[in-house]
Amino acid sequence: MCHAMRLIHISDLHLTDLSTAGPQEIRGKRRLGHFSWRGRRRHRHLPVYLDALRRAVQDAQPDFIVITGDLIHIGLPSELAAAADWLEALAPPSKILVTPGNHDLYAEDSWAACERHWGRYLHLSPPTGKAWEAPFRRGFPSRVRFDGIDLYGLNTGCPTPVGAASGRLGSDQRQRLQRLMKQAPTGTLKVVALHHAPVRGVMPGRKALTDASALETVLADAHLVLHGHGHWSRSYRCGAAQVFAVGSASTADAAFRQFDIDGQGSTVHVRMSLHVRAADDDGFALSEEAAFSVSTGC
Repeated sequence: MCHAMRLIHISDLHLTDLSTAGPQEIRGKRRLGHFSWRGRRRHRHLPVYLDALRRAVQDAQPDFIVITGDLIHIGLPSELAAAADWLEALAPPSKILVTPGNHDLYAEDSWAACERHWGRYLHLSPPTGKAWEAPFRRGFPSRVRFDGIDLYGLNTGCPTPVGAASGRLGSDQRQRLQRLMKQAPTGTLKVVALHHAPVRGVMPGRKALTDASALETVLADAHLVLHGHGHWSRSYRCGAAQVFAVGSASTADAAFRQFDIDGQGSTVHVRMSLHVRAADDDGFALSEEAAFSVSTGC
């Protein structure tokens, strides 16, 4: 039986300003990413929208916040540090889980900076060691446990070729997720969070999760799946699991999802509400509601 809790899901913050990035930082694929930021992204993802969302999330008084990646633009260590400052202003690390996105782990030097600045929000176990990259990848999925609820955080972010925004889990991470979910006590609500869409066909090929087909099989043991990446808010199913995507947190139509979860015996009741920034002010209006029940076994 799970105790009542309020979970909030946000994604795709793209919160950093690249105007001070030097030419020595903007190399390789980052040149294209920086060009995209200068041309369009800096006008679309604005601090004023993100600040309004942060206030709305804090006013909702959640027990826990899930952030499914793309907090930044091109994976610079300086960006990762800036995002850590924003996270610190949002809530304590014990109340936040971050799952990296493709813009967070944009290049090879993003790995170590991600662990250094976001380590407390990744909730990885065991901790990383000297040979950093391999232990970091071995540390996923993360798992945060509540009374009757297990929350699993996946890493789909990895450096990709120019023009690609795809993601990948790898067989080791999928197998560990499957093992962890099988080990969960009977009656546990299993919630999986990741950046990329977990189902084939939801995103075009260059933005897709390359091993989504294999993940779909693993998610047969999940009840609720949360993701971002598309900058839109949609819901659909993956087998028996209910899947919710949320739009960007920093655009004019910034959005967050709120899940109020309560359990009675082997049945867990979930009330989902989608909140979208109102066009005429900084407030957020209720855009969508859904209530459903999940059987977690006896």
